[in-house]
Amino acid sequence: MSRETWDLLDENRQPLGRTHFRGDELDPNTFHTVIEVFTFDADGKLLLSKRHPDKKYPLLWEGTGGSILTGETSRQGAVRELQEELGLIIDPEQLRFVTTIKRGTYFLDVYVYTSEQPIDVDQLSLQTDEVVDVRLEEWDTVLDSVELVPTVKERLIKYGHLIRT
Repeated sequence: MSRETWDLLDENRQPLGRTHFRGDELDPNTFHTVIEVFTFDADGKLLLSKRHPDKKYPLLWEGTGGSILTGETSRQGAVRELQEELGLIIDPEQLRFVTTIKRGTYFLDVYVYTSEQPIDVDQLSLQTDEVVDVRLEEWDTVLDSVELVPTVKERLIKYGHLIRT
């Protein structure tokens, strides 16, 4: 299996013309792009994924996310992650951009996808080495009803008004 590669960026998100192998230490002052998608079904419920027990923040809930790969745009990476982790196939235009957050060694692009149909969680195709369960949760109760990855909870609190609109 080939190693995942990322395009490297400077602190102003300008391309450095270099790539990076996932797992290697990043050079100082270099960044890459990570995406996060919050998916809503037609009834306004938020689709959450439970992290694999071998990952950081084991068995906690989150949206869909991951690093974009060399040559991908942020939107292309978001579409790929939705398909890989959940089996959801969407067009890039169906994503609504919310915000970019600069964190540590990456820029996090946050998107929302709202399905026009109800989502049947039993019909999703989970990437089992990433996601071990999924659930739909009412927006008004999500912060209290599930154990979220701490940084995901922070984003839902800070940007919830933009995510939910």
